[in-house]
Amino acid sequence: MAAQGDGGPDGRAMGQELSLRVILFHEAVAAHLGLNATEHKILSLIAAEPGVSPGQLVDRTGLSNPAITKIVHRLVALGHVDRRKDGSDGRRYALSVTAGHRQDLARLFAPMAEAMNGLVDGMDDGERAAVTRWLTGTIEILRRSTADLTRERESGPPVRRTRPTHGVGSRSGTPAPDG
Repeated sequence: MAAQGDGGPDGRAMGQELSLRVILFHEAVAAHLGLNATEHKILSLIAAEPGVSPGQLVDRTGLSNPAITKIVHRLVALGHVDRRKDGSDGRRYALSVTAGHRQDLARLFAPMAEAMNGLVDGMDDGERAAVTRWLTGTIEILRRSTADLTRERESGPPVRRTRPTHGVGSRSGTPAPDG
C-alpha cells in the first residue's frame, strides 16, 4: 500500500487498487459465466431489479437500445435471464434472472463472501464504523462522479485526443486512425 508524505495511507492509491481488484474479480466471474464485463454488469442490474424492462436498462446505463437488445438476447440464450411479456403492458418485456443463474452466482461468490465475513468479524465496533463511513463515502463519491461525467458527456461532444498522422506537429489536425 502506498503511503502519503506523512506516512499515512495514500487514499488515491488505495482507491485505485480497490477499483482494479473489483474490476478483475468481476471479469473473472463474468468469464466463468461465459460473459464479458458489460453483459455481467447488465445481468447484475437485472438481478437487483426483477421485472426491469430493456428500456429501463437503457435509461440506467446510457447504452443504446440496440446494444441492450443484443445483450438481453445473449443473456436469454445462455440461460441467465428470463424474458416475459409484462402483464400490465403487452408491449413491454419484464426481465429477471433464472434460478440457475442465482445458483451459479452463489457458488462463485461463496469463497469471497466467507473471507469478507471473516474480515468483518475480526473488527471491533470502531473499526467497523470507520470502514462503513469510508465505504459509504466512496460509494457516494462514485455516484456523484458518474453522474457528473454522464451529464458532461450528454452536454457536448466526447473528449477526443488527436494524434499526428505524420510525426509530431501534423498539419492535418485529423485524428489518426486507432490501431
